[in-house]
Amino acid sequence: MTFRLALLLLAMLVDALTSPAEILDRVAVTVGKQVITESDVIRDLRVSAFLDQKPLDLSGEQKRKAADRLVDQILILQETESSRLELSSAADAAHLLDQVKSQYATEADYRAALARYRITEQELLDHLSAGLRTMRFTDLRFRPEVEFTEEDLRDFYQTLAVDWRRANPAHVPSFEESRGQVEKLLTEQTVMQALDRWLGAVRTETQILYRDAVFK
Repeated sequence: MTFRLALLLLAMLVDALTSPAEILDRVAVTVGKQVITESDVIRDLRVSAFLDQKPLDLSGEQKRKAADRLVDQILILQETESSRLELSSAADAAHLLDQVKSQYATEADYRAALARYRITEQELLDHLSAGLRTMRFTDLRFRPEVEFTEEDLRDFYQTLAVDWRRANPAHVPSFEESRGQVEKLLTEQTVMQALDRWLGAVRTETQILYRDAVFK
């Protein structure tokens, strides 16, 4: 081996060891044949922190919660593709994006916030679209099945009244005054419980593997 060739090989080796492009993204979760990478998890946390306007938390606990959300999104997307449900459009997501941007005084402030959390507008838009899909799926799949009796409403009112009494003892609305609100809140709770049951059942039928090293 010539001296020049040896130097060339050494340079290539050093470049391979130090180049960021060669750093492999770790697999965080596999859902059947689909893969969620660690960068997917971190991106979800960055966008969520941006939307909540809170400091970024990359602890193992938060990464696990983000991974759970991404697993749920995959399961919902698989279900919607098989049932051909139309859940959201680009226009819907764009409208949500406009609402987010309206929270900032100027376009420059908005762009600066994106840069601060190290996310792009497309990543934000993708996140909003995924949230819309989950919301629409939940409404279309479970809301029509919601049924409860007058007794259910009154029992739920009593539960709410306890909290209202703590918050403002001087004014606790009667059942009749708050019936619409009670019915809406009970409906939302029932729908979310139905979604949780469905996700739990689908998870047991799907091979889902979490890589523990990612969440330490």
